[in-house]
This record gives sequence, C-alpha cells and structure tokens, in this order.
Amino acid sequence: MLKRQIGTLFLATCLILTTVPAALGAQNTITVNPTSGSDAQNEINNAINSVALGATSNKSGYVLLGAGTYQISAPIVLKSNVVLKGAGNDTIIFANDSVCHSVESPAYVFGSGVSNVEVCDLQFKSTATGSGDGGHGGYRNCIQFRSSKDSKVHDILFTRYLYSDGVRITKSSGIEVYNCRMYSAGHDGVGFLSGTKDSRMYNCDVEVQTNTGVRINDCTNIEVDHNTFSGSAESGWCCVEMVNSLTNANVHHNIMHDFKGSSSSAGIGNFNANGSINVNDNVMWAVSPYVMIGSGSNILEPSDHSVENWVAKGYGYGSIDN
Repeated sequence: MLKRQIGTLFLATCLILTTVPAALGAQNTITVNPTSGSDAQNEINNAINSVALGATSNKSGYVLLGAGTYQISAPIVLKSNVVLKGAGNDTIIFANDSVCHSVESPAYVFGSGVSNVEVCDLQFKSTATGSGDGGHGGYRNCIQFRSSKDSKVHDILFTRYLYSDGVRITKSSGIEVYNCRMYSAGHDGVGFLSGTKDSRMYNCDVEVQTNTGVRINDCTNIEVDHNTFSGSAESGWCCVEMVNSLTNANVHHNIMHDFKGSSSSAGIGNFNANGSINVNDNVMWAVSPYVMIGSGSNILEPSDHSVENWVAKGYGYGSIDN
C-alpha cells in the first residue's frame, strides 16, 4: 500500500514539473483584443508588464494586438525586450488631442530607457481634421524613444493629420525605422534628435504634411536611405532637414519629387547645420532648392519622372528587401 502511495506521489510530482514550464512559457505571448471604451492602454500596458517579467535580450516577450480599433486615453508604455505587434492596417491606435499634452508623456507609444524593443504592424489615427490641428513639435507624437537603444519601428501606417511626429527619437542609439508609410504627420515624419547616434531610416514612403519628412538635429552616424519623399499640401518646407552639429549624416538613394511647401520646397534643407554631411545618389525633381547643404553628386531633374522606374533602378521606397 505504501509503495502504491509513493508511486502515485511520484507520478503527481512529475506531472506538476512537466506542466509548470508550459504555463510559464505561455506568458511569453499575450494577445489583446479591442473592447469598447477609451482606455485600451490599460489592458495593453498590463500585457506589456506581464511579458516583460520573463523577457530577455535573447528571448523577447510578445504583445499581439488583434484587428480592431484601440482607443487610448493615456500613453502605451514600452518595456525592454518586448515586441508590440499588430495585425497590420487592421490594428488601429486611435487617440484624441488630450492623450499627451506635456513633455512628461510625449507619445501615444512611449519608451524611455528601454532596449531591444520592437513596434510594428499598426496604424495610427487621430481626431484631427486638418494640418492646423498639428504642428506640436515636443509632444503628442505617435511613437517616441528617449534614452533608448537597439530598437525597431517598422511596417506602420501613419494616416493624415496626426498631431505631431510619427517617430521621435531623442538621446538614443541603434534605432531603426523602416517599411513605414507616413501620410502624414503634424510635424516631422521621423526626428533624429539631441545626441542620437548609429540609427537609420530606410524604405519608407513619406508625404510631407506640416514640417519635414525627416529631421536630423545634433546627431552622429545617421543614415537616411532608400526612402521616397513627396508632398502637395503646400505646408512644411523640406524633405530632409539638417540642423546644428552633425557628424556623418548620410542621405543617399532616396527619391524626392513633387514637393510643394509653404516657405520653401527644398529637398535637403539647412537650419544652422554644420559638420560632415553626405548627400549623394539621390534622385530629385520638382523640388527647389535641391540641396542647401551637404557634399555629393545627385541626379537632379531627370527627364524620367516615373517613380516606379527609379525604384526598379534601386532608388526610393520599395527598392530594397528587408
């Protein structure tokens, strides 16, 4: 009888030991679906916090957002080693103008001091109805990384009349922005700012709406390549803006075409920029002036104004595989 009890106890112990890792492993991925109300950030943040507990740089945690609209009333806060992934254009982050209105909470999706983060396959919408609702440069951005590193933003659709920047990056390193469509943002499409280094924007399609397609300000080792910039809103003033002290800013193999700003319609704009700025192998037409600062040869006002033809030759959005 005693042997039978010991055997039963041993079997139960084995079952417990084999089921515990499976249960813990399930917390590596949490799926969130939209519900009614305007506080979707609460469930998303709870999921992020949960998967972050067991996540490492070698084993990311995943928060998967199902198709639908997520109305938020406060920021979604990123954690290190967590992937926030939607279902493509069918996953919509929807925010009004009160979600972020101070420098303390400056984005709908916000990462401060994080690393190994990925945000992808989402769409952003706002209640703004025109470019006059935007232009808020310091806050109400869609995504911001501050003092962060080694993170990615990709395959995101930014729809018209968002309040501020699409992606704002400050004091960070190793940040990649790619495969995004920006149609458009209320300030800059992408901002590399305040000491950001070793970062890249590539394979994005950008319509300049209010200010610039991408701003590079006080940065080191920034690469902007294989993007397409345009814009007919007659607001903003350049496709790529160079600002203040720059070291190894490289802009190449982009297409800049048919851009009409308000105060200027520049391809490469200059605002007190200095340093090593390389602007080469870009294709430009119907922008003026072409290059206000930077060294290098470019293809200016070609007779062929077909974007598709230039993409096939290795320039602009869609010309490289990821």
